[in-house]
Amino acid sequence: MKSATRDRKLSSSIKKRINADVDTTAIDKEIKTYKTQMRKLYGCKDVINNDIEALDVEDKHYLRRKRDLEEGLYKIYDRIDEVESLILEAQSKCQSILEEKTSADNIYKLLVFFDKICDFMTEEERRMFVTQLIDEINVYEERQANGQWIKSIKFKVPMICNETVFGLDKNNCLETVVLLSQ
Repeated sequence: MKSATRDRKLSSSIKKRINADVDTTAIDKEIKTYKTQMRKLYGCKDVINNDIEALDVEDKHYLRRKRDLEEGLYKIYDRIDEVESLILEAQSKCQSILEEKTSADNIYKLLVFFDKICDFMTEEERRMFVTQLIDEINVYEERQANGQWIKSIKFKVPMICNETVFGLDKNNCLETVVLLSQ
């Protein structure tokens, strides 16, 4: 796993997906439209309340006028509830997009420093991390002449799409051998 996190192809692919700008302009515009509607609805509500207060109790149509104004007020309250729900839903979508971006950034940072962090992780923590990171591992039926068993790995993290497969054949990797002696 340590060597896979050092793979330049993996690193550049993840970095490319993370650095893609998060575009929330459409949702921001939607929220702005809903807030404009909300201001208009509150303005209408205030006008109707003022009209109710201005009614003359001595007027022979007082009850009818008051009832009509109150019906309009109830409709506005229903519409205010609808628009408030739409605003909350849109804000939730926007927050979700931003959290996914933050999550992707955190995963990338963890991958970049995995070889350093790995030494401090317990075996169980490493296993949990790998199971959350990897979706599928394809292996050869028999060990290859170059000693490889693993064909490829498919990841399940948000910034790596399912089509992204990194081969682990030795002919694709740079290998360094060092002889240490005293």
